Amino acid sequence: VEGKHMANFDDPLCSEDNVSMEVLLNASSHREENGAIVGVVGVGQDISDIFKLGVTCIVKKQTDHIEVKFDLVRAMLPHVPFDGWSLEALEQGAIDIGFEPKENIDTRKDIFRDLFKNGSIDFIDTFSEMIDLEVKNTYEVTDPKPERVPEKVKIIILMRLSLCQKYKEAVRSSLPITALPKNSKKSINLLYRTCNSIWRIIGDKSTDFSFYTKRVSLAAVYSSTLLFWLNDTSSDQEETSFFLDRRLNDISKIPNLKKPFNLMKKVSTN
Repeated sequence: VEGKHMANFDDPLCSEDNVSMEVLLNASSHREENGAIVGVVGVGQDISDIFKLGVTCIVKKQTDHIEVKFDLVRAMLPHVPFDGWSLEALEQGAIDIGFEPKENIDTRKDIFRDLFKNGSIDFIDTFSEMIDLEVKNTYEVTDPKPERVPEKVKIIILMRLSLCQKYKEAVRSSLPITALPKNSKKSINLLYRTCNSIWRIIGDKSTDFSFYTKRVSLAAVYSSTLLFWLNDTSSDQEETSFFLDRRLNDISKIPNLKKPFNLMKKVSTN
């Protein structure tokens, strides 16, 4: 109606039978002989199948992208105790798994910088996400599962630490990096993601204020337990298990923080 031609305009529409579709529109002004605009002439093409294929390709590309990052970080972990969370450690891991063997070291490092734009903290972030997913997959096949929520929290935290056991020195060396002021936001986000993942694994679906109190209380428990675990030399994390029991017991004695655990008990028994 403003006299402009609209070409290849993608717009989601709904058919008469309430089926959603993606339509590619082309529209032009309809004019009288004197040039006055009296309407619009439009042509539309249903591109729903093409659109779905495009979305599928994007999702697959993102999934492949994540898997590459997981593979590289997993390969670099044995080198972290010697070279730190560095490009050098990542390069050594890449060599171990034969990543882009035809490319020279400078080209590979350019690829690494593209995958991990923030350097060391992104390596650590990817490692934490990788462990979160491994915990979820491991817990899903655990049988029998504990009934009470504190027991579920305990077994999942110990499961996570057990998966990290062979990377203990890498975890230890990650703490000074996560403590840097420039990495504070990223560090908080990855701690939140871990705590949120644990509650979701348990079955928490809360959306009220308890959503936050559960994660805050769990963050305190997990962080202190992680620090204790780093110095635990007992067999099978026995001392860490006792420490975690005490921390969970302490939380249950605080009225404001006890509610989330009590609420989850009711959920888990229904």
